[in-house]
Amino acid sequence: MSRLGRASSGVSALLNCLTAGAPFIFPIWAPEVARVTGTSSAHLQLVATAAILGEYASAALFGALADRRGPGAVSTTAGILFGVGLGALAWRYQVCAVEQANGVTPWVHEWVLLALAWFTVGCGTAASYFSAMCSLSKSAPASHAGLAIALPCAVFGLSPLFLSTIASFFTTSIVASEETSALDVRAYLGFLGALLMAVNLAGGFLIRDLPWADDNIDRAIVAVIEPFPDYDDGSGYASPAELANERTPLVRNRTGEPDKSDEAATGESFRAFVSTTSFWLLGGVIFFATGPAEMYMASVSQILTSLARPDLSLPSRRGSQHGTLTLSKHHVALLSISNTIWRLVVGAASDYLARPDATGRKRTGWRKHIRLVFVGAACILLALACLWAATGMSSPAGLWVVTPAIAISYGTIFTLAPALIRARWSILDFGRNWGTLTWFSAAGAMLYTPLYGILLDLARAKQDDSEERNGVCVGPRCYRPIFALLTVSAVVAGALVIVLGRRWARRRIVT
Repeated sequence: MSRLGRASSGVSALLNCLTAGAPFIFPIWAPEVARVTGTSSAHLQLVATAAILGEYASAALFGALADRRGPGAVSTTAGILFGVGLGALAWRYQVCAVEQANGVTPWVHEWVLLALAWFTVGCGTAASYFSAMCSLSKSAPASHAGLAIALPCAVFGLSPLFLSTIASFFTTSIVASEETSALDVRAYLGFLGALLMAVNLAGGFLIRDLPWADDNIDRAIVAVIEPFPDYDDGSGYASPAELANERTPLVRNRTGEPDKSDEAATGESFRAFVSTTSFWLLGGVIFFATGPAEMYMASVSQILTSLARPDLSLPSRRGSQHGTLTLSKHHVALLSISNTIWRLVVGAASDYLARPDATGRKRTGWRKHIRLVFVGAACILLALACLWAATGMSSPAGLWVVTPAIAISYGTIFTLAPALIRARWSILDFGRNWGTLTWFSAAGAMLYTPLYGILLDLARAKQDDSEERNGVCVGPRCYRPIFALLTVSAVVAGALVIVLGRRWARRRIVT
């Protein structure tokens, strides 16, 4: 493959990552949509969870599809999903806005339609992410596995910042209002739908699997695990195993039907993967660590609203200087920046510390499991951040500590977990294996995000009339219970890392 083809594939994959983070901009447009549609806090959290569910529930499917049919087909699917999902959101918002202007009450179950549209966007994110991740991770030498995964993860972490910056072009100033600005939701979501569709459809033709010659893939195994017939088209819709090479049989199966033994081997491989103790331990770490982080990223605007109490009106208070929309955009940007920088740092650092000594001696002690050490440290940082939010935070200024800490923890786990999978299991099924493990993150998000909405509504029902502010829950009682639960969750994740590390040490597994 020419350098131009490899470069165009890499650039297109990174563009997919840059535009794939649509679920993380939920705090920017969600408050306005909730106001127009009359959606409650609990239902709004369910809408936020829908994208997370779509993203992770479809992850294994798109990962396996990228392994078998190539990343180009998955990127094309992502473009269609983004166009449908974001277009539907813009349409429903416009319909409800017109009804509200005419004095008509929106449909009481409007949130269900919003959730379905946002679920579709989440599926688009999974497809776009896995088309890029599978291409870039398989197109890099094994000696740079950490950085090969960290780079697309870092760009993916930058996606919310990029997409939230676009929101500035669809924001209008408001005079004599509590908020400093208002977002044109219909125009913003419509533009994003067109942009993300165009980027991913282009990726369908450009993104490919281009393994390095020195990669440690046993090509002889490929013919056994691939149940699909060969196609010599060289496009992004064909995986490397489907292209003719020196191991391609001269006489093919004339019936075009896959060998039954091939199907059995593939099915047995997946069953063996999910039956290992390492799968469940690593999945538990992802569940208890990333679930809380997903909840925070989807709910930061509501946490800000609870913190920005009317009595905090001193000029020094950041909540009085900026509206909730402005603060939400700042925290989304901070999440993106922290994610981007730290993923690159931790990916490069893990590669450097994991390499053998110059003398050729093997790694010993903690360096044998350096990636697990980083994951354990991320769990500790997450626990400390949530503990501070549950006990000491009382103003919006406190979130400037919590936001980067959670972003760093989340970025570390989502950068190094794929690297652990590549080190522990076969790279041939990397997309399927990583996609399956992301279900644990989806389960965690589905637990903690709706739970926060329920606790928020319960706290709002108990507040005094003097604390009432447009039906919004204000004060520490609105967020401290959920952060206390998140602290316990992060501690459990750290304990599972220790158990996994000891198990791998006994089995002499090097990560």
